[in-house]
Amino acid sequence: MRIFYDHQVFSLQNAGGVSRYHYELMRQLASDPGVQQELFLGMHRTQLPFAALAAGNVRVVGHESSLDPGGRRYVINEALANAYAVTRGKFDIYHPTHHRYMPLVRSRKMVITHYDCTHEKFPAEFRYLDRVLRGKRALFDRADAIICISEASRQDLLHFYEVDPAKTHVIHLGFTRLKRSAQDADDIKQKVRRDYVLYVGSRAIYKNFCGFLRAFRDTRLQEDLDLVVLGGGPFSATEAAVVAELGLSEKIVTIPTVTDGLLAEAYAGARLLAYPSLSEGFGLPPLEAMFLGCPVLACHASSIPEVCGDAPFYFAPDSEDALRVALLQAVHDEAARARAIERGRTVASQYSWEQCAEQTLALYRDIS
Repeated sequence: MRIFYDHQVFSLQNAGGVSRYHYELMRQLASDPGVQQELFLGMHRTQLPFAALAAGNVRVVGHESSLDPGGRRYVINEALANAYAVTRGKFDIYHPTHHRYMPLVRSRKMVITHYDCTHEKFPAEFRYLDRVLRGKRALFDRADAIICISEASRQDLLHFYEVDPAKTHVIHLGFTRLKRSAQDADDIKQKVRRDYVLYVGSRAIYKNFCGFLRAFRDTRLQEDLDLVVLGGGPFSATEAAVVAELGLSEKIVTIPTVTDGLLAEAYAGARLLAYPSLSEGFGLPPLEAMFLGCPVLACHASSIPEVCGDAPFYFAPDSEDALRVALLQAVHDEAARARAIERGRTVASQYSWEQCAEQTLALYRDIS
């Protein structure tokens, strides 16, 4: 079986959850002698070690470039990838990595992965919305099979698009077991002054970061705890203004970029991971945190109850009071925290990239 993955997500980001998903699929399938995989990275600066996979039945085409991720890199790679594809014959499976497909890739079947309907639920948050939605519609129409990363994401897909339910298949993601290190532990200790609550990743509107900031202030937890904001880049001017207005400027430690090792130590040392997002297709950070014994506070919405079960401290998405109550319990109720830690480790153990790849390969074979 010959499988082709394209450049798209790697042109748009150097690191991220979707990039890691495709890397892990390729890494897991690389040991199967009946599978030949090709990835056209093109001009890239990915942080994932694809070069280490390029042996035997894995072909990775591309070279590192100083071009920043975004539109220019995407356009160049799209032209190069289509020119490359016409020389490679017909693949059994073409699995695009983003919202569009390359017209010159020849394949017997196309499999796509649907992550979430964030664009559809929060249209005001996105540039080029019409272009993205047109690309997704065309992709859904053309696909022979659609992988949904949770039942919640599948239900959203069927709500917003006229898709044959028989084409949809729920395959949960795995997550990476982050490794701790003494060096990263020292780094965290130098950056963080006292006990802390942790927030990880994007701070888009639907992530409910500002709502969580208000709850953190209202519960007066800032008197004893800092809030460590990891990843997601520097605060915008608007975010900085909100933080200042809430009187939290001296209570927040920001680390705009992060390595896996630093993330592992941040989870391991945190009193709590705050994951207040109102909409998720899956939700990797809660699993990463629970694996390392960090309790999780999460919104009881979208995919999180499906993926995380009864392990987190939940709050209702439409109640600021519920968020404050859950936050205080998650920080102070030691018996409940012990149960959350135990349940979290049990839940996290149920997910792996091996299982995700096995189910994905089974789908490839079923439709080819």
